[in-house]
Amino acid sequence: MAKIYSIPEEFEATIPQFETSTTLDDRVKREKEWLNELRGWIHANVSNGKYSGEIVRDGVADGYAQYMIISLRPLELMHLPLVDGYQSRWAHRWTAADVKRMVEREKSLRELFSKKN
Repeated sequence: MAKIYSIPEEFEATIPQFETSTTLDDRVKREKEWLNELRGWIHANVSNGKYSGEIVRDGVADGYAQYMIISLRPLELMHLPLVDGYQSRWAHRWTAADVKRMVEREKSLRELFSKKN
């Protein structure tokens, strides 16, 4: 079973907000920068495992609940309050095996749709 954490206090004030972004491209860029900073913080302060810093998603309503993996043993996830900030009703029940499959599935989909034919 997963333990879910909120983001650390030092990152709360810097969450990219739609109102402060001038364009969608700007928002996407700022979110990627913020996620990279958070990933770096996890690697420097908590865990530097193979899956640490990877993002898993679960479909909710018209979007996704997003979590960054802190560690697999014990399974610890950090809720990412981006876009609508949805939370999964099942995240606390995920296992390390579930999360590994989600990461590998996401990587496979990215690879599949990034190929240019």
